[in-house]
Amino acid sequence: MAKKKDMAGDYEILHSIRLGGRLMLMGYNPKDAKAPYMTCYQQPNLLGDTVYPEAIASNDYFEIMQTFLERLQTQAEKVKTFKATRNVPFGVMGIEDCRQRGDEESLEGKLIILRPSSLAAEYRTADCQLGFATGGFGCSPGAGGRAVYFKELYSGDECRWDIGDVLGIADTDKLPAWAKEKMAEYEKKRTAPKKERGEAR
Repeated sequence: MAKKKDMAGDYEILHSIRLGGRLMLMGYNPKDAKAPYMTCYQQPNLLGDTVYPEAIASNDYFEIMQTFLERLQTQAEKVKTFKATRNVPFGVMGIEDCRQRGDEESLEGKLIILRPSSLAAEYRTADCQLGFATGGFGCSPGAGGRAVYFKELYSGDECRWDIGDVLGIADTDKLPAWAKEKMAEYEKKRTAPKKERGEAR
């Protein structure tokens, strides 16, 4: 049985690269005599459908390839800037960096590690893997839900993951130095209001 071709509309996808949070495509449609070559981005819309914004089509292969490469370079620069602003060692965390989870232990409030395979290749580093599970039905053992709400340790940015994206609970003794510093900052901020309330009394 022939493998089904990956398509973007009427165009067969020749090249597909995800970088810096965007998926870039280059396609070919031999039936379109006027514009057989095309490049675009691919992303879901609010309804969950796939859309192809900023599509450009031409009969000039080189023109489309050049546009595709320029867009790739733009995304590469975004990743380069992202890594430069973080300025931390970019090690990857694995199962050996997790502690054992109790049978009935909730993930909520715990520092967790995301699976490297769940992140885009350019973001498979500890600064993107480490964060607090802030809630979601996926936090409870045996729960029917899958959502785990995540607050990144490094930046404080919040997003949603599935429980299958969680590698485990971080062993705080095995954290990289920058993460231990962030944890200390977090604990200081978390306990400061309590101390202030105590002094007010």
